Amino acid sequence: MNKIKSIGALVGTLGFGIAPLAHAAPGMGQAAKAGFSIVSATPKTLSSANAVAADKTSTPGTVSADKKTLTFSGKTVRLVAHSGPANDMLSYRIDGLRNPTLVVPAGATIKALYINTDDDMTHNLRFGAQHAAAAPSVGTPNLAHKTETAFHAADVTLRAPSKPGTYYYFCTIPGHAPGGMWGTVRIR
Repeated sequence: MNKIKSIGALVGTLGFGIAPLAHAAPGMGQAAKAGFSIVSATPKTLSSANAVAADKTSTPGTVSADKKTLTFSGKTVRLVAHSGPANDMLSYRIDGLRNPTLVVPAGATIKALYINTDDDMTHNLRFGAQHAAAAPSVGTPNLAHKTETAFHAADVTLRAPSKPGTYYYFCTIPGHAPGGMWGTVRIR
């Protein structure tokens, strides 16, 4: 079996396109409606070893006693998120926590690496003011499921909203966010 060396090769092999990095209903200002603005996005493939090493690049957050919230105080936050394990695939894991609430300073730079570790589903990691598939959002493109030799991933750099409030991270694949693939971002 030939090894797929890039997302571009996978797209060509499977015959589907990568979703845009930012989307909104026609006529809407994307960044204003999503709350977050995208600075950059880079799709990539990672070996198992590189995926494990990437986890060590996360900014340490303060974990709440109930293990449901990660609080960050710096103006730059590095997150590494994975799709959930096989028995809970419609979820995210960030620092080992299931869909944690992320508390981030207003205007912070968020550098998020999303790694799709799913065996058979496409996922993405998007940020916005609502957690609905059709809501304006910014984040990763749709990422194919893992292969025998690689994980599909994307590094995105976002600017958090300057206005304190409640925002969300979520998967825009139909049915995924309603199925549990979302979390809250509190901007303080």
